[in-house]
Amino acid sequence: MVERKIIETNLKLLIGQEMAKELVIKSLEKGVCSTYLLVGPPRVGKGLLARIIAASWHNSLDFSKPNLDTIIFDEVLSLNSGENEYNKWKKTVDDTVHLINLSPNYDYRVLIVDDIDRLSIHAANALLKTLEEPPRHAKIIITAQNINAVLPTVRSRAQTIRLNSLSDAEIKNHLKAQKVKRVEEIALLANGAWGVANELSRDEEGLERGLAQIDAFEILMSGNVVRGMAIANIKEREVAQNLVATWTNLTRRLLLADLKSEPAGWAGKLNRLPGHQGLAAFLARLQEAGEALNSGANVRIVIEALVLGANKSL
Repeated sequence: MVERKIIETNLKLLIGQEMAKELVIKSLEKGVCSTYLLVGPPRVGKGLLARIIAASWHNSLDFSKPNLDTIIFDEVLSLNSGENEYNKWKKTVDDTVHLINLSPNYDYRVLIVDDIDRLSIHAANALLKTLEEPPRHAKIIITAQNINAVLPTVRSRAQTIRLNSLSDAEIKNHLKAQKVKRVEEIALLANGAWGVANELSRDEEGLERGLAQIDAFEILMSGNVVRGMAIANIKEREVAQNLVATWTNLTRRLLLADLKSEPAGWAGKLNRLPGHQGLAAFLARLQEAGEALNSGANVRIVIEALVLGANKSL
């Protein structure tokens, strides 16, 4: 039986997500659920909540390191595991299937599968039988961004708990409580993801890079082709992907401001607010650019095409 005090203490570390917390408390107290599916946008706390649930099943207040009966499968990290303290807990597919079937040291074996909707076909197929028909001593926690990418046979066996993006106001309130500076800019860049906001509050260089991306976006909005093309001189794929993600966030905010006919906050500070049709066209270009970068397309060509397209659309 999971102790309510332990659950509540562990959940204090999860920022926001009050509805999800309440569902977890009620479910763990009843003790009838053996599989959870945590769904939500990136960096909103799915991974943290998975580890909180696992620790609570073991009646532990310490989840900085997994319990001996906790197995974490993260395909990307397992393929690139080194000797550091964190990666040594990451297991390959074969290790995972083997370990979850062993008898637990205590009450349960807990398997955490991060980002199941992003697994390779090989990993998904190898884990499928375990997820669909887990051993009696196993508890499973799955995280995903897109619930529709999770097999129905897996979804039907799990209790789904949704985590949502936080509002700008929620993020700013939590940052102010920690006496963080530049809360407006951090909330804008975080786009509802507390994980991003928390990281930026501790990473001055990362924050400066984010602010530079906002400046670049404002240049695009001004229609300055010459300065806009200077932005396109990007070679690193990760930098380009972050740029596109930030611009996508800002474009969606402008579209929302346009729909409300009341540009507020950052949107209200722009000298020029493009029309709805132009913004919608640019958003489509951003989505195409993101897909192209993810599929390995030439970084500079993608960003140059995006900037030129922006000047035509906006």
